[in-house]
Amino acid sequence: MRPDLGRIRWRLLAANLAVAGAGVVAVAAGVWLAAPAAFENAMGVGDGMGGGMGGGMMDPVLRTAFGDAIGTALLLGLVAAVVVAAVIAVLLAAYISRPLSALASASRRVADGHYAERVPPAPGEFGELAASFNEMAATLGATEQRRLDLMGDVAHELRTPIASVRGYVEGLEAGVFEPGPEAWRILGEQTSRLAHLVDDLAVLWRAESRDLRLEPEAIDGPTLLADAVERHRPLAAERSVNLDLGTVGPVAVRADRTRIGQVLDNLIGNAIRYTPAGGHIALGLAAAGPSVAISVRDDGPGLAPEQAARVFERFYRADPSRSREAGGSGLGLTITRSLVEAMGGTIAVTSEGPGRGATFTVRLPGA
Repeated sequence: MRPDLGRIRWRLLAANLAVAGAGVVAVAAGVWLAAPAAFENAMGVGDGMGGGMGGGMMDPVLRTAFGDAIGTALLLGLVAAVVVAAVIAVLLAAYISRPLSALASASRRVADGHYAERVPPAPGEFGELAASFNEMAATLGATEQRRLDLMGDVAHELRTPIASVRGYVEGLEAGVFEPGPEAWRILGEQTSRLAHLVDDLAVLWRAESRDLRLEPEAIDGPTLLADAVERHRPLAAERSVNLDLGTVGPVAVRADRTRIGQVLDNLIGNAIRYTPAGGHIALGLAAAGPSVAISVRDDGPGLAPEQAARVFERFYRADPSRSREAGGSGLGLTITRSLVEAMGGTIAVTSEGPGRGATFTVRLPGA
């Protein structure tokens, strides 16, 4: 098989041979030009020496013999240099190309969907490259797993309302149910649930794919939170939950007005949904260096550490039965995090444990 001269091992071999050849040529030229004069001086035949061999000139026979000896020595040196350079180049090329070949093979396997593929660590820059590749493969694997989980979760979430709608439609067709307000109410609730889930998935997709059209502007913080409280006060009163502003500083936040409103609606709506009757929800606002911190604190059931670590995951529910009864899609907090990150901010949750409430804190750039 004809070797691929474009591969790095052949390029390294050619480079080493070229360096060795250039070195030998340089040495040969230097020796050929300087050696006769140096030899004459060493033999005491040069100018200004008076007598000596040849009366100031090297004997022609001796000069020829000296030239032949130098030529032979240079030829042997050239051959030896080329052989040594070739051996070293082959060994060096094999040493350098081995991790690159492993990386190329692993990348082909990752491209085929084998995201568990890893390359062994290596020293120096090859080690950095191997670490970056392994990190990339791990990220791709996690992304693929999230995609598979999302498909399964969506299928699971769609199954219940679709089964309910199908059951009622079949019952109406068979005459089991009489068309009436109750049947239409249930069908309307289930179709609304489906529409809400689809809308949430669309928003999540746009947020995570950075396809959201954002119009950041300076927004007065106290006014923003006061408006959010007024929007949710009727629902809070209906559930006998106290909703008010806590500590609010005179700061402005830079965000998209519609999206930050959606973030607050999700957080406050979640807090009202989980806070028991007679509980309290407080919103806070304060400057935090170059950022602005918006907090939503509730007296709800709280979160265990493992729940707090997963609360922003898609379709994760700390209490699945209560969330489904309340009609939540399980995507609200995931969408909230994506919207906050799209606006250049962060969101975190803290809780002192089950039964002790939770505090969601959003940090956005100040204006």
